[in-house]
Amino acid sequence: MLDLTDVSRRYGRKRVLEGATCQFGRGLTLVIGPSGAGKSTLLRLIATAEAPNGGRIEWNGAALPGARQALRRDLGYAPQAVDLPEDLTAREFALHIAALKGLDPAAADRQFGAITERVGLHADINNRIGSFSGGMRRRLVFAQALLGAPRLLALDEPTAELDGETARNLGALILERAADAVVVMTTHLADELAPHAVAVLRVEAGRVGPA
Repeated sequence: MLDLTDVSRRYGRKRVLEGATCQFGRGLTLVIGPSGAGKSTLLRLIATAEAPNGGRIEWNGAALPGARQALRRDLGYAPQAVDLPEDLTAREFALHIAALKGLDPAAADRQFGAITERVGLHADINNRIGSFSGGMRRRLVFAQALLGAPRLLALDEPTAELDGETARNLGALILERAADAVVVMTTHLADELAPHAVAVLRVEAGRVGPA
């Protein structure tokens, strides 16, 4: 269970989130709203990539920052924008992430192979990331987030830049994980996934509430 209570985030004088209070339980929660509303900031706070200026974030009843390491052990995060190591192959990158998560290398390698098979990236896992298109990079970032079957998934527009079939394959994987995990996701495919979601939240002008 992930709880946010009166959470705010500012950049200088600009308030991006203000008084966000929401609870995320097992299942898929969709986060929608206009561009620049604060959706990505909300996910970065959940993923501990940023810290709030005010309020309280709790993971399974324990508050951050004290519970930050426990949350990160349970976390899979796919940000919308990320700098990937151009000189590594996709497989080398995935095994590096697996090592950071403390996963068994052989098990992680098998899991990565299975995930990339599902999302149409398996044929390219031994190619250098520098040769990847935007859609391939998106699939790689998504695949690494699923390594270790995390109990908390924060996914920021994971299906952007993907064709319809690949986006549907990712959606199916996300729903499978949502059966056992807390999944918080921003997406432009909200209409397709909303029937399968436990909640839909809207972020607008820095405020978070039910859609």
